[in-house]
Formats: sequence, C-alpha cells, structure tokens
Amino acid sequence: MTGVDGTYEPVPPPWLSDPLSGLVTGANLPSQRRDELPMVKPDLPDPDDIRAAVEAALEAEEEQSAPPPQTPPQQPPSTTPGLLRQWPAAAAVARGLRATKDRITAAPAERRPAGMRSGMAVVVVIVLVTVVILYFVITSLVNTFSQLFG
Repeated sequence: MTGVDGTYEPVPPPWLSDPLSGLVTGANLPSQRRDELPMVKPDLPDPDDIRAAVEAALEAEEEQSAPPPQTPPQQPPSTTPGLLRQWPAAAAVARGLRATKDRITAAPAERRPAGMRSGMAVVVVIVLVTVVILYFVITSLVNTFSQLFG
C-alpha cells in the first residue's frame, strides 16, 4: 500500500492497545502483568481530626440557629414626594381588567394583536426582496443558457 505522496505507509505495530484505557501502542512499552503494577494505598484519616471537624461544624450550626437579638422597631422613613411610587387607583385597575376581559371575549375578527400592521409590513418587505432576488437569478440563468446554446 502506498500513501498519497507515493511512499509506503508504515507497518502497523505488533499489537494495538485499547484506546479507551489510555495506553499508547504497545510496541514502545514493556509488557507488565496486572499484579506487578505498583499499588498506592490511601492513608486513613485520624479519628481525632474527624471528631474535631464534626464538633466545629456542630458549633457553627448552633451559632447560626441561635435567635438574633431583639432590636426595637424603627420608625418608617419620612415619605417625600417623588421617591415612592404611587399605586394606581382602583378605578384604573378595574378599567384595565375590563379592557382585557373585553378583548378576550371579543369575536376572533375583532381580536387582532396590536402589532398586526407591523408584522404584515415585515412580511411584505420579505416577499418583495425575495421577488427581486428571484428576478435577478432567473435573468442570469436565461443569459447563461442563451450564451451556451445561442
């Protein structure tokens, strides 16, 4: 077998490793049995360190769950005009709800979204642009065929 540039491809290694095991091809590594591999055993934690950590966590939890000290209620800040938002009057809220109810219960012909005209304008513009592009594509195609066969 030859490669793209005409040279022979290299011979495959004598045996291939498993690509998922993370090993490279076995031709470069000495063979080694599984039970000969060095094993590292983790150090066991000290029970006294564990006990101290648990006690510290319990103390921190008790501090967080302790009730906060009672503070006297503060006076509300003085209301100055322009800083606080005024709530709408009940009549204005009722008018808005009535308008929503009227729009929902209206006949489908009367129920048009507010942006219907702008949506139609976008559709018309897209159609016009598509027609202009198709016109130029078709005239170019006709000119090409007329030059080839004319």
